[in-house]
Amino acid sequence: MSVASRALWLAGSVSTFATLAACREPTSASPASPSAKVSSPVHGKVVVSIVVDQLAAWIASERLPELPATGGFARLRREGAYVREARFAHAVTDTAPGHAALYTCAEPARSGVVSNERLESSSDGSAKAVPFLRDNATHVVDMSGETSNFGSSIAAYALPTVADELRAARPKASIVSISLKDRAAIPGGGRAPTATLWFDPGLDRFVTSTAFATELPRWASDPGSTAHLATLRATPWTLLDREFVARHARTPDGQAGEGVWDGLSASFPHALSDAKTPAKAFRASPLADAAILELATSFVRAEGFASDTTLIAVSLSSNDYVGHVYGIDSWEAWDNLARLDRALGRFFDELDRAVGADGWAAVLAADHGAPPMPETASVPGARPWCEGGDDRWTRPCGPSFRVDPSALMSSLEAAARDAAGKPASGRWVLGVLDPYVILDPVSRAAVKDRAKLFAALIATLKAQPGLLDALDTASLPAPCSPGESLESLVCRSFREGAGDIYFVTRPGSFVDVDIIPGHGTNHGSPWIFDRSIPILARDPGRVPAGAIVESVEPFETFTRTLAGALALPAPAACNDGRDLGAPAR
Repeated sequence: MSVASRALWLAGSVSTFATLAACREPTSASPASPSAKVSSPVHGKVVVSIVVDQLAAWIASERLPELPATGGFARLRREGAYVREARFAHAVTDTAPGHAALYTCAEPARSGVVSNERLESSSDGSAKAVPFLRDNATHVVDMSGETSNFGSSIAAYALPTVADELRAARPKASIVSISLKDRAAIPGGGRAPTATLWFDPGLDRFVTSTAFATELPRWASDPGSTAHLATLRATPWTLLDREFVARHARTPDGQAGEGVWDGLSASFPHALSDAKTPAKAFRASPLADAAILELATSFVRAEGFASDTTLIAVSLSSNDYVGHVYGIDSWEAWDNLARLDRALGRFFDELDRAVGADGWAAVLAADHGAPPMPETASVPGARPWCEGGDDRWTRPCGPSFRVDPSALMSSLEAAARDAAGKPASGRWVLGVLDPYVILDPVSRAAVKDRAKLFAALIATLKAQPGLLDALDTASLPAPCSPGESLESLVCRSFREGAGDIYFVTRPGSFVDVDIIPGHGTNHGSPWIFDRSIPILARDPGRVPAGAIVESVEPFETFTRTLAGALALPAPAACNDGRDLGAPAR
């Protein structure tokens, strides 16, 4: 969406969405931190939306209580409500669909965001994977202005986001969204943000696109610059508290399966400035989330907070990259979480200074979970849930595998040729894009026996180590059936054009991530350990302090609680869930 189109959308948004309630101030206070004693000017309510990428509910349940009482997670738990387990209602548990679900209150089938990537055809007939939100009608905008690089937009979204509802209700609201990833930053800011920023590793700086702005905000010029990020990376990543990590981690530093990221070692310390491409390497370190929160702090200090509402959406991606590279049981994962906890605490202190402890609310969740690396199955004590008893999150205990998408594509092409002969376009399989097999449209349209072709492809998929099932997407019901059956979860993940066959990995197995093939972990499955996330909500006077919710909540509880903190009605797309700040029914 161009700036001009965005203006037209905004002009019509009030009539498009229902007129919404005015922002209401909290009526009572919860205990303030020591830094909250600083007085602040009159201001509108500040609401912070936080998504910690790949923070599984089971990881949060085990690790958050081990963090210090002075950290950000402990403060949210102490001053707000903690939902131990909320579940997504879709099978494709990846970043883009997860963020879209949280901010639209809808599964991928309705939100329009069905995967992290999509295939883009070239003039020579080949296809390559590109980010799902890539929009070739837009360009990247950096500190110097518009570049020639293609940008990203929210055009793929079929529904309004919470930020869109806020903009429609209060046109003067400030809406800022920041992440390492475009697919994580864009949904938080919606169609008409004050600023939406993400990190471009090719340019080594934070950027936006012409879909949202023609220049970057002044407050982002220094903390988002290449020079500043290089300064951050000059200090090696070492353990914040070696004794803490050694006491809690169940695997050794440099455990088998951990990746060597961009030329760095698989164990501490990590000299990020020595990486082959430091701009790429720093994403799998706590420095990346520190940079996100530093940008958010810069906005807070520059904002001044007038009389209207402010939404600050941050998506913290380091946890995800660390898991992909080193695995979720690694020393790096433990240290990253401890450092994130400290950084969140500092950011909350900044909010206290800016608007007072009663002037801000926060709602935190994750976009998906994760399984352990396959190699940890042979490490004594690494999987205590396998030692007997029922596991709430049904985490894997048996052998698991990394599924090589390139090898899978070759096997599928051979099976298709055996079953259906020579393809009309010269190939049957256009690509394997987790979790879809995508056929060449020319060959698919010309096939004489579709049933025989698809039966051969599905049989080939089911025979692969690590794969459990495969479904012809043309056979999915419409509308999708309720409940959590595999077919229902897959159905709610699919939208026309996403792919021809949806394949499902066995519990604990996953499609090999292309960051470091053969190492680390990945997610994206319909299993509970991938679908379950925590929710923490702090909203003085609205959300009860110290509450722990043991019942399994729908993912919509995050969206409804965020909308409630902004004094908005629940998005129309919500089918389930509750506002944690609303009176019990």
